[in-house]
Amino acid sequence: MVTLKDIAKEAGCSLTTVSIIANGRGDEMHISAGTQQRIKKLIDEMGYRPNRSAQFLRSKAPAHPVIAFYWPLDSRANLLGARLIRFQDALSELDPACEIVVQTFICGKLSLYLDPLYENRYSGAIIAGANEEDMVSLESLELPIPVPTVLMNLQSRKYSTVGINNNNIGARAAALIHSKGYKSCALVKSSELHGGTSQRTKAFLYNCRQLGINVPEEYCFSSMPGIEGGAKATEEYCALTERPRVIYYENDSMAQGGIYTLQRFGLKVPVDVEVLCIEMRESESTEYLMPPVSSISIPPNVEKQTIALLLKLLKGSETSPVHIEMEPIVHLKESFSL
Repeated sequence: MVTLKDIAKEAGCSLTTVSIIANGRGDEMHISAGTQQRIKKLIDEMGYRPNRSAQFLRSKAPAHPVIAFYWPLDSRANLLGARLIRFQDALSELDPACEIVVQTFICGKLSLYLDPLYENRYSGAIIAGANEEDMVSLESLELPIPVPTVLMNLQSRKYSTVGINNNNIGARAAALIHSKGYKSCALVKSSELHGGTSQRTKAFLYNCRQLGINVPEEYCFSSMPGIEGGAKATEEYCALTERPRVIYYENDSMAQGGIYTLQRFGLKVPVDVEVLCIEMRESESTEYLMPPVSSISIPPNVEKQTIALLLKLLKGSETSPVHIEMEPIVHLKESFSL
C-alpha cells in the first residue's frame, strides 16, 4: 500500500509538505501552486488512498476520540495487557466515549511507524517504551496538524510527559542498599538496551559510586530480560568464590528467575543474600515468591494520570507542554528489609 512517505520520497520533498497537500491545506499553508499540482499528480499516479479511519476523523460529523497507544514489540510485550486494563479503567471513569487502540513499533525504529500521525488518523497519542534514537525522531517531528501527544515514563521538553524520574529510582535503590551498610553489590541486568531501564541502571551505578558501594564488572551479569534470563545470569553470581551479599535486579521478571536459581544452589534469601528489584509488572509478581521480593515500583495510577492529561490536551485546556512527575513506591518485603 502506497503511503505519504512513499510519495514524499518520489517527489523529493518533506513528508510534512506532502501531508499538508494531501489534506487539502496547501493554499492555507502558502505552498506554491506548482508544488501542489506536482504532488497531487503523484498521488493519483501512485494510487495513494487515504486511510478510512483518517477520513472519518477529519470529517465534520461528530466522532468519538481515538487515542493511539504506542508500545514497543519486544520483551516488554508481556506488560501491555496490564497497561491496557488500566487505560480502559481510566477511560471508563473519565471519558467512556473515548477509544484506545494499540500501535506497536520496533524499538529504535519508531520513526517508521509515525505515518498515522501525519495522516491525522488518531485524535491523540500516548507513546511509551521509546529509546534514545526514538526520542531524537520524536523531538524532530513536525506535524502539519499537531496531534495531542503525551509521553509516558519518558523525558521531553517538546511534549507533555507523565511518569517517574528514572534517575530518582536508581538513586533510591542505591540509597536503600547503602542504608544497610553494604560496601559491595551484584547487578543483574538486561542485555537489551531500553531507554528507561538503562537510565535507571546508570543512575544506580553512579549513586553506588558516590556512596562507596563497589559494583565492579565481575559483579555485573547480563542476560535476556525475562525470567529465564534472570535465572541464567544468577548462575554466574552463584559461581563466584566470593559473593556480595546483596543483588540488585533491573526488573521483577529477572528477580523471579534469580530467586529460583538461588534456591537451586542452596542459597537462602535473605539469610545468605538479599534481593532488591525494580517492579515492572503487577505487585503480585513479587508478592507471591518465596520469599516475597522487595521492590521499587512505578505508581499504579500513572496510566490514569496520562489519560487525564491527554483528555485535557484534546479539549484544548492545555496549550503548553505539561510535565507530571510521580514518586516511585518502595515495597520492602522479606528479601530485603531495613
